[in-house]
Amino acid sequence: MIAGSPRILIIRLSAIGDVVRTVPAMQVLRDAFPQAHIDWIVERKSADIVEGHPALDGLIVFERPEGAWESSRQFARLCRDIRNKRYDIAVDFHGILKSGVIAAATRAKKRYGFARPRSQEGSALAYTERVAVPANKLNRAEENLRLCQAIDPNARWQAPLVYVPVEVQDTVDEFFEEAFDSDKIVVALHAPVDRPEKQWPLAHFAALADMLLADGRFEVMLTWGPGQFSVVEEVLALTRRNPTVAPETPDLKHYAGLAASCGLYVGCDTGPMHIASAMGRPVVAIFGGTNPAQHAPYQLPHSVLYAGAPGNATPGIAGVQARLASISPDDAYEACIQLLFNPKN
Repeated sequence: MIAGSPRILIIRLSAIGDVVRTVPAMQVLRDAFPQAHIDWIVERKSADIVEGHPALDGLIVFERPEGAWESSRQFARLCRDIRNKRYDIAVDFHGILKSGVIAAATRAKKRYGFARPRSQEGSALAYTERVAVPANKLNRAEENLRLCQAIDPNARWQAPLVYVPVEVQDTVDEFFEEAFDSDKIVVALHAPVDRPEKQWPLAHFAALADMLLADGRFEVMLTWGPGQFSVVEEVLALTRRNPTVAPETPDLKHYAGLAASCGLYVGCDTGPMHIASAMGRPVVAIFGGTNPAQHAPYQLPHSVLYAGAPGNATPGIAGVQARLASISPDDAYEACIQLLFNPKN
């Protein structure tokens, strides 16, 4: 501790959506400790979410090299470096073995994390303070707030902020000026999904794009990132009208700038959905194999389309995909109209 100001380490390594939902916790800690030095350790894939944030003093990027031996060496070196930074408080929002080892490596007098079963793989053994949360019932953002309240009982929810550099937003603005009619609402459709249990059928995305374009009040933009263009091509091949293809977003800050410029976002349970919500956009989120109670956008306005699990059964991939397919393009179109023109939230 320097001149009474603590050194704080936030631990949330991945995934993109979870990192987005931890950003408000960082803002809470900054308010509670305005003079503190606050660092965040995060994996490379999610680092853009927090890089440059005004509440953050330092960013430690955890690289994951190929090969178990080299990966172990790098991780040991990282833990030594963290120990040498002499943190006073460590807050583990992740709750797995790796993050628990990092928390223990800080040797901070106060190490906060979740109690079991929210913490996994023995990570709770690393904490001096353990916070219990109801299993599978709270949104991740609400869980993070509960953890902050163990540090500052007055902690309250704050809207997330993804810092977008001016030059990035300028590039996005130039694209929008050239591509769209300024009198219409631009709807971003994000079809690419990494996990099959989250994938709404591409034919449904195409049908929704056609419905929105036929409505006359909307422009439709298909968004994508590195390695995802083939999915966009499939959607285009299934459309009857002509949605606009967004430029490739080379990093998450470009995606955040793109999302911020849209009037509405439609997509599945992915990092881009949480980014769009963090940028204050209305979101229609389509859920299949993941629990909306935990993973829906925490910020309003949003609408969640979820067919639900049959009873208490946990179906295989085919069952989840069938449930996702049962959410029709008409359902999604009606959710868009309701959210934009007759919101209940």
